[in-house]
Amino acid sequence: MKKDLNAKLSRGALRTLDAFSGAMIDLLRTKPLTSISVNELCERSSYPRATFYNYFDDRDDLLTYCWIAMSGQARIADLESTEPSGRVDLALDMMADMLEDNAALLEEVLEHNPVDGPLFASLRAFITERSRELMRTCIDRERHTLPLELVADHYADTLMLVLDWSYLRGHALMRPELHDYAHVLLEGVERPRA
Repeated sequence: MKKDLNAKLSRGALRTLDAFSGAMIDLLRTKPLTSISVNELCERSSYPRATFYNYFDDRDDLLTYCWIAMSGQARIADLESTEPSGRVDLALDMMADMLEDNAALLEEVLEHNPVDGPLFASLRAFITERSRELMRTCIDRERHTLPLELVADHYADTLMLVLDWSYLRGHALMRPELHDYAHVLLEGVERPRA
């Protein structure tokens, strides 16, 4: 993205971002991502192409912004203040909240976009990267002998695997089951050092 989302954005910039993300979401409700053009996004949002390219590199960049807008701010401070044994559950809950809060939209979008297509590949990549950021920040360095980057990647990939299984592949797990699945899959990594 060409705008720094960590900086204070003007009302005009926020309106523009909302217009483009709203246009993307509206179009995804009726057609596959691969059929959506920048021209359509500009027409739907009532902004010219030049404005689009002032904010985004391409359509996929806008899609990433849509995921950011849906997820809200990750609560890294909450993770840091949580006991190490609860951090995986909290990170998993953050990502599950995003999916549950947007369940109706995702269901509509699934009608036009296959679960193994580019739209959901983008969503998976976003969730995995967000999970990596959370886990890199909050891994208990005392519990692991492996390189922390490797452990963070393993945790993030495992969280995505469980979320994908439950929310995108239709195996509807309750939160305690999500947590159990993640911990079973992470058992070898989470085992305390002797």
